[in-house]
Amino acid sequence: MEHPLLRDLTIEQVIRYTIRFIGLHGYPKLYTEKSEDVKIDSFKGLLPCDLESIIQVEDKKSGICLRSMTDTKVFSDNESISHDACGRPCKDKKELYIPRRKHEHEELSFKTQGRIIYTSFPKGEVTIYYRAVPMDENGYPMLIDNENYLAALEAFIKVQIFTIKFDTGKINANVLQNAQQEYAWRAAELQDEFTVPSMSEMESLTRMYNTMLLSTRQFDKRFKHLGDREYIRRH
Repeated sequence: MEHPLLRDLTIEQVIRYTIRFIGLHGYPKLYTEKSEDVKIDSFKGLLPCDLESIIQVEDKKSGICLRSMTDTKVFSDNESISHDACGRPCKDKKELYIPRRKHEHEELSFKTQGRIIYTSFPKGEVTIYYRAVPMDENGYPMLIDNENYLAALEAFIKVQIFTIKFDTGKINANVLQNAQQEYAWRAAELQDEFTVPSMSEMESLTRMYNTMLLSTRQFDKRFKHLGDREYIRRH
């Protein structure tokens, strides 16, 4: 707000543009990782309201990790009632098919639609591991103490406000273009910092691809040993 053209900026606008900025630059380091237990009833449950993306879903009783569904059949009218993103019943009863578990050896699976999670079992409880926008106790988004991040956020807000002022004839095109160029540079710097792996992360990536034995069960083990060093045992 130190800028003369931004003195009429409100805190509500800042919060709205900050949430939009975090969504556009969805780098994993911008989010906080959380977990929450969700009760499943009639093959569905309500996801946390601050969820941005799911990392993994675990059956709380067995500890087995659920895989993502690939089924595309729809419910019949007497099987289920559709719900919208807020969990309210919809008039249209057609819904993505959730297979009923006929055998105990069937693999557990899940599918999300809006704020609803559907599972392949009718009742139970699952633990959702997910990424969320970091919030304080008052519900305001928390910012990372990083100069490139704060500079890119400030440039983004400036572009949004200047676009409105340009559309209403309060500033000329050169002022808006200068703000857009600044945001482009700041966004590129932020991308480089948050996407280029560190030396330690590069070492783990190298071990993942240079393995003697290819592992296809890392998902079931929560990727705990992915990137571990392998040793040749000589007898």
